[in-house]
Amino acid sequence: MDAPKFSESFFDHLQRCSKSDSSVVGTLRRSLMFDPGTDSRAFPLVERLTSGRNHRDRSTIYFAAGLWAQVVRQGQGKPPMLFPDAMRRVRDKQKSDSIEKRFATLLDADPDELRWRLRSALTLVASQGTALAWPDLLDDMLKWHYSDRRVQTQWARHFWGEPEAST
Repeated sequence: MDAPKFSESFFDHLQRCSKSDSSVVGTLRRSLMFDPGTDSRAFPLVERLTSGRNHRDRSTIYFAAGLWAQVVRQGQGKPPMLFPDAMRRVRDKQKSDSIEKRFATLLDADPDELRWRLRSALTLVASQGTALAWPDLLDDMLKWHYSDRRVQTQWARHFWGEPEAST
């Protein structure tokens, strides 16, 4: 059996911590008020899991932890969705061109802008009671800066392409 990838282990860790200590979610949610990776209250929850990571990846991991805490209670018990699929669902449900424009703007975001644009979009998705595939989202966030823009291309395919059949 394959060992779980980092992102899966990371969110399993956060889930376990939040079950044993009710302050975990609040601490991580409050960490969003600071630059990612600078709130000392979040250090005990995240820092040991960022060992050997560069500054950009470390900040991304802290940011993902804060986002997770912001919406973790939304969509509980539902199957998790990839973020672009969740945005597509919101667009289709609301029949709103503004969702499509927001998503296109998100895809154009550089890694620094991604934080603000993604946070807003995640709040929108969570308001619909959608559970997200957090490990996949973190993996994508960690690759957002790649020059080939593979994540952005993949997200565009999920959002504007033909819906994939459920397996």
